[in-house]
Amino acid sequence: MLFTITKPSIRWLILMLVLWSAGCNAPMPDLDLEPEVNKLFSSLQAKDVDAALTFYSQDFYKGIPREAWALRLRQFLDFMGPIEAFKIRSRQADTRYSGKFFIYQLETRHEGDKKARHIVTFILPVDGSDVKLIGHKITAKGFEQ
Repeated sequence: MLFTITKPSIRWLILMLVLWSAGCNAPMPDLDLEPEVNKLFSSLQAKDVDAALTFYSQDFYKGIPREAWALRLRQFLDFMGPIEAFKIRSRQADTRYSGKFFIYQLETRHEGDKKARHIVTFILPVDGSDVKLIGHKITAKGFEQ
């Protein structure tokens, strides 16, 4: 009843606010990106850096050139030795204004019982484009990234 007795400009404002808030709260799908993470780290485990590079988006390479990241991955594998095993330790999803972020924390085990931690970040943008791998941080004792 209240909606019918208000001024047209007020009705328009109320309608826009209702539609806007409904759009902001629209659920984004939960994705299981574990298969992608496994493929990426299987490539690294096989020391196939070129195959691993294909998983990173162009947005990732805006922060660090492809050749520089390839060199960094090779330096990491040379420093730590071959990856004997990798395991996803945790994963979380976080919705922000630009999209839904999927953050995976992993541990790699290398020969000589050396370990490294990785944080790999994907985004599903709100613009409807495909999921992108946009971040990879490596932390290992003695290895500077």
